[in-house]
Amino acid sequence: MGRTRRARSIEYIAVDAANGFLLIPRCSMELTLYSRKWCSWCIDAKDYLKEKGYCFQEIDVGRDRQAYEEMKQLSSQTYVPTFVADDKVLANFDTNQLEKFLTEHHINPQGTSS
Repeated sequence: MGRTRRARSIEYIAVDAANGFLLIPRCSMELTLYSRKWCSWCIDAKDYLKEKGYCFQEIDVGRDRQAYEEMKQLSSQTYVPTFVADDKVLANFDTNQLEKFLTEHHINPQGTSS
């Protein structure tokens, strides 16, 4: 029996950009990248996600001790980068592993459907 797929609609948030408005897509899935400013793998992951059009929140655990503790609890480890997509966690990875994780879990960039 075939599956029925429901197309995602994109919601936008209007942001005041110096007296003009900029429409920014609202994320349909919460994606979080725990990182450190100096971490080369974190920079690669952030660049990859931006280039592919993913909407994500970056949290610098080097500056936020509470976020570091939260990352440890979610991932059961202390390495960055750590990527969280709803209830799925990928820790201590490179961009090839990130791409595989996103594909396996059908996590698509904003504006595309699985």
